[in-house]
Amino acid sequence: MGGLTGWLLLLCLVSSAKASFSPTITKFVFEVCEDVPIGSPAFTIEATDPDGDTLTYALVGPNAAFFQVDPNSGVVTVKSPLDRENSVTMLLDVTVSDTANLTPGRLTIILNDANDNSPIFRNTAFDISVPENTAVGGSVFTFLADDEDEGDAGVVRYSITEIIPAQGSEVFEIGAINGELKLKGQLNYNLLSSFYRLRVNAGDLGGSCGSGDKVFQSSNVFAFVTVVDMPDLDPIFISAPYIGSVEENSAVDTSVLRVTAIDQDKGINDNIIYTIEDSTADGLFKISENDGIISILSAIDREVVGDTVTLTVKAKESELNVNGQPATTTTTVQVNIGDVNDNPPQFYNCEESCVTATQFTGEVFEHSLGAISIGMTVKDPDKSVQTELRLEGVDKDVFSVEPSLAASDSIVQLLVRQPANLDFEEKQQMVLQVIAIDKDKTTFQSTATVTINIKDTNDNSPTFPQDTYRLKVAEHSPVGTEVLSVTAEDPDTMDAGNITYSLLPESILEYFDVDAGTGRVYVKNNITLDRELRSLYSATLQARDSDGKPGTTVLEITLTDINDQPPIINRDLYREFVKEDGQLEFKIE
Repeated sequence: MGGLTGWLLLLCLVSSAKASFSPTITKFVFEVCEDVPIGSPAFTIEATDPDGDTLTYALVGPNAAFFQVDPNSGVVTVKSPLDRENSVTMLLDVTVSDTANLTPGRLTIILNDANDNSPIFRNTAFDISVPENTAVGGSVFTFLADDEDEGDAGVVRYSITEIIPAQGSEVFEIGAINGELKLKGQLNYNLLSSFYRLRVNAGDLGGSCGSGDKVFQSSNVFAFVTVVDMPDLDPIFISAPYIGSVEENSAVDTSVLRVTAIDQDKGINDNIIYTIEDSTADGLFKISENDGIISILSAIDREVVGDTVTLTVKAKESELNVNGQPATTTTTVQVNIGDVNDNPPQFYNCEESCVTATQFTGEVFEHSLGAISIGMTVKDPDKSVQTELRLEGVDKDVFSVEPSLAASDSIVQLLVRQPANLDFEEKQQMVLQVIAIDKDKTTFQSTATVTINIKDTNDNSPTFPQDTYRLKVAEHSPVGTEVLSVTAEDPDTMDAGNITYSLLPESILEYFDVDAGTGRVYVKNNITLDRELRSLYSATLQARDSDGKPGTTVLEITLTDINDQPPIINRDLYREFVKEDGQLEFKIE
């Protein structure tokens, strides 16, 4: 048994001496850039053979699919894309053989990083909503992107490359390092855009593998920012100012006009509630709180409320504003009240303050012309009406009324048409009626009684009862003997007791005179009253009133004889002839 063992050993030694040596792989670790293009050399398998035999190279194993080796040179080229991000190292099984021997080996391929990855945003969709009242500087959103590369190639920086609309560039900014989108300007849903489209870029700082050129990678996403409207604006009335019209006496619930307010926060558009806050005439109108229709609440009398009623209407949003307060606004509504002819004309006494009246007085001097003020005003509270005025009564023809056709508010006067009939001595008062008739509605009438007091004027001269007085008085009557006592009459009131008398011509005053106050004519000089010298006197008795108007009568005064003279034969000699046998007869004076 021992001898056999020794034989075998000898046999092996003999065999070794005759066999060749196997190739030796001398390098097992290689660094390869992951971005080596397909078909480009990645590394060369390094091996030696002590016998100096020609070597043949081959790749085996799972990762052999990524490479291809030149069997003669051992140059390994890239067959499939390499990706360090999948695996930093790769184990590659190789064989090196000479003609007789095959040496297996396992190479470690270390993949060096190349900037072959773009930053990848973590989100694929960016629909962002932001309240419009977000403060300037406030955060809107944070963009996050990952880059699997190492070093600068894996450092991500953010930027906004486009904003639509363009004015959004004044509103948004992004943090280059942290990707935080912030507001640099104030949002405004109504005045600015309510929607923005942002293109956000995520780019690395660049990198290269080996001595290659520096490569930069980036990616873009679109972000859609919707501005959320906030209730920060009060409602507003549209189509103001509001002016409506309605006729007086219109039926309750008649629609007048509609007001409309809208929520200026267009994205919210709260319901509007309407109310009437104030009115120049209370209780006439109402408003529908939901649709803003103003209608009649109660009967309207234009003559009471006037031509217009002004309403203050408030619009309130159904929800509180951003500050927790009611959002309101007001507007003024003017309602013009149309007139209806529903009132008769009325007479007013406006001498002090205008009050309704049916009795009026005036005064006029007799025989005068012109207007008589009676303090009368005729009014018809209805608009655009005409009132016909006419006179009635016994004395209506003496006057006319002015105006004959009056407007809604006119002063009324009487004009004298027949001054001759204004005779105080005949009539001291005249009563007539003024009738006011609505020309469009003749059933509307009013009557006022006017009493005209006629004032006396000095329009009459004194008159004596007789035109001529034939008087007799004895010659040589004593001084003061009454010849006549007569009173002149003057119907003018101002002349009562104010008539003065005188005798004319002046020469008569040698014989007679008159009492200026009583009209008593008396003997002034008894000596000169000598019938034998003058038996007949003629005088004029004149009466003057207070205005100097004269009246006269004629006095024929005959002196009656008294036996105050002896007989006197007027002739010293009477010579008469008579026939014989005739009768003598003659008068001796």
